[in-house]
Amino acid sequence: MKVSFANGRSHSVCVHDGPDGYLLTAVVAGADVVDLWIRLYREAWEKNRHSRLVGFRIDVEGQMIAHGWTPKDGLTAEAFQTLVRAVAREADRYEFHLTGADRR
Repeated sequence: MKVSFANGRSHSVCVHDGPDGYLLTAVVAGADVVDLWIRLYREAWEKNRHSRLVGFRIDVEGQMIAHGWTPKDGLTAEAFQTLVRAVAREADRYEFHLTGADRR
C-alpha cells in the first residue's frame, strides 16, 4: 500500500500476514545505495537501539528495509494504521537522508 504525506512525498509499505501478527516492511534503499555506504550496517544498529516501533535491517538482497510488527490479538484499525504510517514515515525519512530523492 502507498502512504502519502502532506509534503507531497509518499512511500510504499508491504503487509505480510503471519499466523499471529502482521509484519510491515518498506524498502528504504536498494542494494546499489547500500553498497556505497558501508556505515549503514552500524547506522541501522544505532537506529534500532533508539526505536521501539520501527526497526531497520539489510535484507538478503542487500536492501535497507524498515520494518514493524504487531500482534493480531486486540489490534484495532487505528493502531494498525498508526504502525503503517510509522513504517512509511521512517522509511521515507531515511530514504531522503541517504538519497535525497523520493524513489519509493
